[in-house]
Amino acid sequence: MPPFKIINLLILLVLVIPLHSQQAQEKDLCSQLVTLVERDQQYRGTNDIIADHVNQVLDSLIQAKGLTPQQFEALPAQEQGPTKQLAIKIAGQQMKPIITNDSLAQLKLALDLENTKTLIDLVQKHGWLTSKNLGCSQSSKTVLIFRHAPKVYWEQVREIIENEKAANRISGYEYYVIDNHLKGRPPMTKKYADFTNE
Repeated sequence: MPPFKIINLLILLVLVIPLHSQQAQEKDLCSQLVTLVERDQQYRGTNDIIADHVNQVLDSLIQAKGLTPQQFEALPAQEQGPTKQLAIKIAGQQMKPIITNDSLAQLKLALDLENTKTLIDLVQKHGWLTSKNLGCSQSSKTVLIFRHAPKVYWEQVREIIENEKAANRISGYEYYVIDNHLKGRPPMTKKYADFTNE
């Protein structure tokens, strides 16, 4: 084989191997994020599916207004909004939480401690991670992990989100939600829609 072909082959290998390695690492990070979020939700919420409850309540509210579902759907979104929000509120009140005893609460705390530590380590190594910026095929809400961070980690989480904000790697919404948690969860005055122009 002529020397220039060997050199070309070596150059190609030098360029391709790091690219493949980076793609494998990003795929592994995606998998880790999905696992963290799935574990985070393991003892939260309910065993019920909220959409089922919302649809039942919404149907009742529509009927109470003397409308058919088709008539309601024909209304402008601004007129539908308050009724849909009320349906979500009522449905949420009807659902029973998973956490009903201290042993489950302790399991949730243990997972929160482990998940928070894992995400701190990942962010310190790679910067703020989301399924979107990694190009993951499955969506995961990384923000939930720090939103549920136990107090023992609040100082580290604060340092991380301040650094990530300064480096423009965390969205304003994610920063706001985590910051709210670190301040003891006072009433939130902003919604996701307030941050859509980022």
